[in-house]
Amino acid sequence: MGWCPLRVYYFKKEVFMSKVEEKINLDMEEIMSDDVKPIAKPKRVVVKDNDESAEVALNRSGKELINCLRQSRIIVRLVPKETWLVKNPKHVLAGGMSEQSVRYYTVPVLSSGVFKNVLTNAEKDYLEYIMGLQANALSVYKSENNFWSNYMVRLTKQDTILDLSVPEDYIKYKVLLANTSTIAPSLEVLRDMPKATYQYVLIEEGAEERMAVKKVDVALECFELYGSIKNDHDKLRIIVEILDGRQTAQNVKMDYLQNRIYELINRDPKMFLGVIKDPMLDTKVLIKKAVERGHIIKRGNYYYLKDGNLPLCGVNEEPTFSVACRFLNLPKNSEMLLSLQAKTKD
Repeated sequence: MGWCPLRVYYFKKEVFMSKVEEKINLDMEEIMSDDVKPIAKPKRVVVKDNDESAEVALNRSGKELINCLRQSRIIVRLVPKETWLVKNPKHVLAGGMSEQSVRYYTVPVLSSGVFKNVLTNAEKDYLEYIMGLQANALSVYKSENNFWSNYMVRLTKQDTILDLSVPEDYIKYKVLLANTSTIAPSLEVLRDMPKATYQYVLIEEGAEERMAVKKVDVALECFELYGSIKNDHDKLRIIVEILDGRQTAQNVKMDYLQNRIYELINRDPKMFLGVIKDPMLDTKVLIKKAVERGHIIKRGNYYYLKDGNLPLCGVNEEPTFSVACRFLNLPKNSEMLLSLQAKTKD
């Protein structure tokens, strides 16, 4: 007796449902089992590069998070301010701040009303991970429960030490860096580009020693270069004039110039180095000698060649001292330069 289509349909349906029921039972047994494996936590891998450990974290999506923390310490030091009221360095208010005073620094707010982003995206992602925070917990764009709304860095007259291997200290460091008008980012910046508004300077541990060594190296280079011109009266004279910002007598004694150069090197070796290594130094000496001997005429701050009353400059230029130096060094003016050298030769 054959199978009718309706009976075949119900038979197949019955087999399919039995398999589904069997699968559900197996799944429930696995769920209820004590041998269920926990969900894998984010992995953390340490990678060494040039003997420095750089930690790479893998989040649940597999994105690599680069460790922004480092084994370094930062000294936050007060930039002392002299006032006409306090001259004694041992006074309680010396440096422009009392021992009990406290200053607070927050994240700057942009003209748009949004906090300045003190962290890069990579830093934000890693710090959220390592501090156990939710994604975007450190975002400056959050309208509610913004991490930065009440965040402050507390500083006193005494040095504050920040350990950049500690997330909280790293964040403080980045907040201070963002306060560009009041915090000098390094000793070099404080020395070379000082601002009257700087209140503190960030000093990387060991930077003071490295800076002292570098200063000695610069001073040694200065004295080495000075040795090559110590008997050149004309060069010593113009270097002293440039650094002092005033004229010297034509017959000034060599002893005075040599002693003054020694003082200037000790006062600011970097500035002396900039002057003595100036590629236009010889031309500056030449122009000064030519003026004193009447081959170049100086009218106010402008320079003219005596022969033909020719201004020492190009078209649409004014013959100032620096322009005249550059003008004489142009290849097309080499004959003029050689002529002046011959006329001023001792």
